[in-house]
Amino acid sequence: MPFAQVTIGERVYPLTKWVDISIPLDPHGAQPNAYGVPPATARPYSGDGFVLDTRRGGSCNCDVIELTPHCNGTHTESVGHLTTERFPLSKVTLPLFLPCALISVPPEGREIRADAIERAIGRAPTEFRNALVVRTLPNDPNKITRKWEDGTTPYFGPDAMAAIRAHGVQHLLVDLPSLDPLIDGGHLTAHRIFWSMSTGSKELPDARARQRTVTEMIFVPDRVPDGRYALVLQVPPLVSDAAPSRPLLFDLDGAV
Repeated sequence: MPFAQVTIGERVYPLTKWVDISIPLDPHGAQPNAYGVPPATARPYSGDGFVLDTRRGGSCNCDVIELTPHCNGTHTESVGHLTTERFPLSKVTLPLFLPCALISVPPEGREIRADAIERAIGRAPTEFRNALVVRTLPNDPNKITRKWEDGTTPYFGPDAMAAIRAHGVQHLLVDLPSLDPLIDGGHLTAHRIFWSMSTGSKELPDARARQRTVTEMIFVPDRVPDGRYALVLQVPPLVSDAAPSRPLLFDLDGAV
């Protein structure tokens, strides 16, 4: 018997296999990076005459970890990423399971365009478009440790992001460090389209738009085919516009 099941549309799906599409963040090893920020680090907490590292005689291990969620690995962000009024990710209500489609798209040059989105998403039933995972092609495994640079990093064109929103996507997951070019003059056009914000606005959008999320710097292995999934988006209750996250794709078609 399966340990869990989920109902999507009028069908019940058993949940027996899943794939973790987050990138493990190793503060002592290789890790992805955007914008050239310092890498995530960890050090033992220490004080007057003690250090909390058992290898150095401490009574236990207790690390102080420093990271920049937007730049050091897989993370999920809220609309608070853009707004003057703080709106933390912890205010977004995430169902346990989200109907989800996985699609693969090749950029034209660096730009992901609307026609590529339409061709790929059109194969996903409407009831599976609540969440959308976009895998960019080619799917080089070095995305796991890549130092992303503006001149070579793909991005979503405005029309492509408008197409994604037109399909009703509420939770967007991408294997890129940003929806927009890394250097775009601060416009963040694709982000603003996704959250239904006007050009240059820093005002909170309506209540429905505030419940949307963007997850960046994932990695989807080639062995995971495009198709229908149930997504579990695990995020800690950190009161911040972004937090490290762990998205899990549950296989619904026995393809994984």
